[in-house]
Amino acid sequence: MAILTAQGLKVVIRDRVVLEHVDLTVESGEIVALIGPNGAGKTTLLKAILGLVPLAAGEVRLFGKPPGALGPDRDRIGYVPQNMELDRTVPITVEELIGIYTPRRYLGPGAIRKALAEVDAERLARQRVGALSGGELQRVLIALSLLRDPAMLFLDEPATGVDREGQRLLYDTLEHLRSERGMAVLMVSHDFSVVYRHASRVVCINRRLMCAGVPSEVLTEETLEHLYGHEAALYEHRG
Repeated sequence: MAILTAQGLKVVIRDRVVLEHVDLTVESGEIVALIGPNGAGKTTLLKAILGLVPLAAGEVRLFGKPPGALGPDRDRIGYVPQNMELDRTVPITVEELIGIYTPRRYLGPGAIRKALAEVDAERLARQRVGALSGGELQRVLIALSLLRDPAMLFLDEPATGVDREGQRLLYDTLEHLRSERGMAVLMVSHDFSVVYRHASRVVCINRRLMCAGVPSEVLTEETLEHLYGHEAALYEHRG
């Protein structure tokens, strides 16, 4: 079942065409990776889908509805931006942070600990937010999204500033959510090895849709050179 369908998307910012002719579909249980060079419009595409920037043309449907008409279905979407504005000097714990950002109706007994446990972060509940590593913070932010029982997660470069072990735990978490919950994930990534290992499909963007399909079929040397230029390096999937 398609959770997201987008057709003919065009975004214009300050008289400059940032995106055009973009079609996209994401179904339940898929992890779809958005790739493309810097400035290709990947973050703008996420925001356009979520209704955070206006469309100049095209249409988006989430659960069969336009973003502005989601109503209660908006809680079925989780979004972790690349740079979430958190003052990490404020002396609050992970539990307190999640409690602040979550509506009370979702905070039943043990709900926060359960969400943290699902992303292998229950031990962080009483940690100060400022003491978290990059990977720990990302998993905490995903746990925050899980409290609303979303059907789909939007992640903008979730591994930025995360060490290799943190990345492994993060992507294992996404695989768990996909397989156990049937959750759909749309994520921006620059790491082709991650795309090969975890993505059901890949969508290549450079201001317009360049290619889409199964990573092993789409991410050829020729395609990557066309997308990124001569400096593109192909990461081999080694199982």
